[in-house]
Amino acid sequence: MNTASTPLENVRLKLESTRSLLTPTEQRLADFILRNAETVIHQTIQELARAAEVSVATVTRFSQNVGYSGYTQFRILLAKDLTLLPALRGNSELQINDEVSTISDKLTFATCASLQDTLKMVNTSALVNAAHLINDARRIDIYGVGASATVASDLRHKLLKLGRSVAVYADSDLMIISSSSLKSDDLAIGISHTGRTEPVVAAMQNAAETGSKLLAISHDPLSPLAKAAHITLNYSARTTSFSSDSMTGRFAQLLIVDLLYTIIGFSHFEQSASRMQQVDSQATRRRLNR
Repeated sequence: MNTASTPLENVRLKLESTRSLLTPTEQRLADFILRNAETVIHQTIQELARAAEVSVATVTRFSQNVGYSGYTQFRILLAKDLTLLPALRGNSELQINDEVSTISDKLTFATCASLQDTLKMVNTSALVNAAHLINDARRIDIYGVGASATVASDLRHKLLKLGRSVAVYADSDLMIISSSSLKSDDLAIGISHTGRTEPVVAAMQNAAETGSKLLAISHDPLSPLAKAAHITLNYSARTTSFSSDSMTGRFAQLLIVDLLYTIIGFSHFEQSASRMQQVDSQATRRRLNR
């Protein structure tokens, strides 16, 4: 199989991102599949039901609820993904009696796994197109709430260094005011792990009415935010006990931000390098010697 030209179906990404919308029993099944994906692709529906301690009807309903016609299609596409993107071996499930060193190891594994999965599953064409949108925009407004607001601020910091006109809004009222004043040559960027943060989605939908371009960064490819955007950049995020997938997702969001920053910088290398040298020189002058 030519893995370079065969697209990922992103089955595991769909399981991760839709997990919160499933019933408790379906969530337990999703967790079982994510932990045992290499075994599941060889199991019949009856074997999976027995192993996960759920009913056959639950497996069928689960497969349909995550976007597939049934278990057969789900299993085939999961097997295809594992051929292109093998599951990393390791345990990120935290236990109540874990030592601090074990907790550190497991959280590090979950974060590294999310980053590696993101790097392999991210759509290169979408990345390049997103970089073009940013580079060509007259004005860029970024929307994010909570942890996503810190990622939005990081993106603003990097784009300012490249000389772009950019602002960040974390307040819902300011988001609506900002998105109402955008024009067709402007860009709105919405960052939300779930893709369902109401103020961010509302601002992006409002921006759509102005004719501006829309870029989303979200874990959920089926979310309202993803559906509203012209381009959506998705990423992987591993869930661990006492640590929501939004934590590992934040590192994946920052990876995407760094990728966009680097692509834009290298596409206009001489101009970007000169400007960044000026910025770094100013920053160096302001550092305290002691």
